[in-house]
Order: sequence, then C-alpha cells, then structure tokens
Amino acid sequence: MGKKTIITLIVSVVVLIGVIILFTNIYQTARNQYEEGHQKSKEFVLSNKDLDVKSIDTIETYNGEKKYHVMSGKNAKNEKIYVWVPQEEKNNKPTIKKQSEGITEKEAIAEVNSEKNPEKIVAVTLGMDEGIPIWEVKYIDKSDRYNFDYVNFNNGDIIKHMAIKNEKDS
Repeated sequence: MGKKTIITLIVSVVVLIGVIILFTNIYQTARNQYEEGHQKSKEFVLSNKDLDVKSIDTIETYNGEKKYHVMSGKNAKNEKIYVWVPQEEKNNKPTIKKQSEGITEKEAIAEVNSEKNPEKIVAVTLGMDEGIPIWEVKYIDKSDRYNFDYVNFNNGDIIKHMAIKNEKDS
C-alpha cells in the first residue's frame, strides 16, 4: 500500500467514527426528550397517597392532541392498573383505570382487524383522546395509506379514524 492509500484509509476511518458519534448523540438527544419528565411523573403518582398507586412498571409518552405519560403498574390491592398523567401544567390530575376494566391491546387490534381489515399493523399505543382512554392503532391499509384508529379502552368501539392521503390518491 502506498502512502496516499494509508492516509485515505485513516481519514475515512476518522470520518466514519465522527459520523457514528454524531448519530449516537442525535439519537440520545431525541430519546432524552421522549423520556423527559418520566421520573417526575412517576414520583408524583407514587407520592400522592390519594391515587393509591403502589408501583410503576413502565412509562411511555403519548403525543396526541395533548401529551401524556402513560404508566402501567399496580395499586395497593396489587391489581394491575394504567395511569394517564397529562403533561400540561394547569391540570395534571391523573386518570387511573384497572387494566381489567378495559380491553387489551390484542382486543384493540382484533377490533381494527375486524372493522378495517388492515394490510399491516404498524404500532399500538395506549393514549388519551378528549378525556377518553384509548388504544391508538396505527396501520397500513390496502391502498397503502397510513391510518390511525382510536379504540375506546372502556368498550372496544372505534371512536375516531384518520387516514393520511397517499400520493397515489391525488
């Protein structure tokens, strides 16, 4: 190998390492923004004795019309629960439901499959819409459009449907 080849190789490796560090940093920043406030919400829920929450197992951020931290955990009776904590400063009164009071993620998917017959389920997220606990089911339909169905957590009804128009539909 000539001197130019070695220098080119070294420069390429340094650039590659720099790109990897840059993308790792961008990913970490995005992830930190997603998880921002999770610990604060968890402490708020666990320290508020009126809420009767004993433990929190998971916390996810839901971004709908309003932002929520959605938690799964257990109450003092050791029953599995979900907790929705709104992230607006003026009203952050949590909503708490026993998991057994509503439908499961699988039941929400089954309802969407039955009603809409999607091509592919993309994601299912527990969220809140206009004060109603929901399962947000994202999917691709037969026309290759991206769809959102809001399935009522309490009774399994699809309460809202949105589709993003595909360029082919224009």
